[in-house]
Amino acid sequence: MRAIAVLAVVVFHAFPALIPGGFTGVDIFFVISGFLISTILAKSLAHGSFSFAGFYARRIKRIFPALLAVMAATLAFGWVALFPDELAQLARHITGGAGFLSNLVLWNEVGYFDRGADTKPLLHLWSLAIEEQFYILWPVVLLLAWKRRVSLLAAAAVLAALSFAVNVGGIHAFPSATFYSPASRAWELLAGAMLACALLRPVPSLTRAVALLPPNAWSALGALFLTLGFALITAKHRFPGWYALLPVAGAVMLIGAGPRAWFNRVVLSNRLLVWVGLISYPLYLWHWPLLSYAHIIETGTPAPQLRAALMVLAVVLAWLTYRLIERPLRFGEGRYKVAVLAGLMVALGAGGAWIARQGGMPQRAAVLENARHQKSLVLVEDVQNAAACKKRYGFDSLYEYCLIGDVTREPTVALVGDSHAYHVVAGLTKYYASRGENLVMFGTRHPYWGVKPGDDPYQQATQPMLELALGIPSIKTLVISTHIQFDTSSPDGRVMYNAARDTIRRFTEAGKAVIMMEDVPLLSFDPRACIKRAGIVSSATRAPCALPRSEVEKRSPQNEALVAGLLQEFPGTALFRTRDLLCDVTLCWAMKDGNLLYRDNNHLSYEGDLYIGGKFAAWDALRQSRMDGPR
Repeated sequence: MRAIAVLAVVVFHAFPALIPGGFTGVDIFFVISGFLISTILAKSLAHGSFSFAGFYARRIKRIFPALLAVMAATLAFGWVALFPDELAQLARHITGGAGFLSNLVLWNEVGYFDRGADTKPLLHLWSLAIEEQFYILWPVVLLLAWKRRVSLLAAAAVLAALSFAVNVGGIHAFPSATFYSPASRAWELLAGAMLACALLRPVPSLTRAVALLPPNAWSALGALFLTLGFALITAKHRFPGWYALLPVAGAVMLIGAGPRAWFNRVVLSNRLLVWVGLISYPLYLWHWPLLSYAHIIETGTPAPQLRAALMVLAVVLAWLTYRLIERPLRFGEGRYKVAVLAGLMVALGAGGAWIARQGGMPQRAAVLENARHQKSLVLVEDVQNAAACKKRYGFDSLYEYCLIGDVTREPTVALVGDSHAYHVVAGLTKYYASRGENLVMFGTRHPYWGVKPGDDPYQQATQPMLELALGIPSIKTLVISTHIQFDTSSPDGRVMYNAARDTIRRFTEAGKAVIMMEDVPLLSFDPRACIKRAGIVSSATRAPCALPRSEVEKRSPQNEALVAGLLQEFPGTALFRTRDLLCDVTLCWAMKDGNLLYRDNNHLSYEGDLYIGGKFAAWDALRQSRMDGPR
């Protein structure tokens, strides 16, 4: 079963179309782990041989050797291959991995400005962190239940029910938290624990119910459940939720069917699967950093041939790790083995924290070349200004965000929008300050009046932001900047367009001037591809650092006409066009006059922000002079 679980995960990550639900292999691992560890714990309690020191020493010898090797290798390669912002993030993940807090680190990173999962080489350690967090508390619960003569099965069942309730209760309102939280994942490990407890101390009524089907039927049903999970569950589903019952129940059925069931005896006991099972842990550890680094260096999805070759390499590295590192350190003699492994893990975690504090070591020889361009890739945020602005308006949640030019003055201009407002805020703030005005940016999701928020906390915060901008008397100008492209060919598109009309109407009727900013061209590549990775010989530099303008023009054919309709309906509304500033007749440029204007495929860099701000200043000055007329 370990082999099936790890192969499902590996194939899904390399070729997701082949096994859409392959990521549920992690859930199978949770059940297996809960079953095996709980069996060991319950037996040691029954024999009077349980000790916390012994339990955690065995965990360290089991988990640390391969994990240390993979994290150290990942960091070493990152030192050569990654830009400073990338290495700083990897270093934080190294620290999180060493402390078995990866799930919490990743959960905390979820947000507007988060980098893609494919560019996080240690993303997969979240599952290992959940396991180890579970094993901090579960032995304590078992020991207390044993001493108080409480049924271990009952204790596991109650906790599993509570955890499952947290899972299904939070999956829609808090999807990221539910995915990463040990509270909403513990039931999967506890499902295996319940099976272990039931087999060690059978409950007659439960035994009779299970006996209604023969072991062969249970194993066949379990295999069917796993297959359905692999085939039907996709990354688009909110997971775990109810969907996780398929892999969890399937795994429980297969384990519970026992070694004599035909599927278990013939298929799962196949020598090849047994061998893959032996290397499943290091294979899981190695496969994702290889794929992630390929994605980073290729600045996109690697070619199928490369992905296939990397999976073969992952198997080779897993076998070498098992033979040369895992087996000697796990089973060999040595009085100080646990202390040395623990010390190395602490040192690695501390090293990651130090590198992160150094900002990803921008002085490394491997990244000194093109250092100025690398700075363009880093998100620039005035944390102190954001805190002061949020305090001024009483914002107290992550989803309520603002920046203000001068926190001591009333704002005269409001910039509203999503991250595509954030990426022009520096340039516009600089321009309006030069005119003696004070700009405030209110962060939103879709910045239009009356859009139903559903369970999106950013959209829930949007309506109050718009009402605040409308209600502040000193604000005379509203600037809207968003990634939204109008398209009325669908019901949702018509709703969004009408919401935009309503928003403009409300602000113009309130006597405020409205400026719409045309969205910047969406790149079909990561601008990192335009910067040479000095440490990687094979890394290619995209030339030219641009995409055909024709691709941009056909992105949303209706948007141009619909925006023109809004300008005609509301004559006082102005449109600031960005396309002609970033494109010539044939190409739209990510790098212009030696400056990298984008930090990812749809957000401007700080230099791009200031560039657009300067062009906005010239445009607005000309617009104002035309409005004033001859004197």
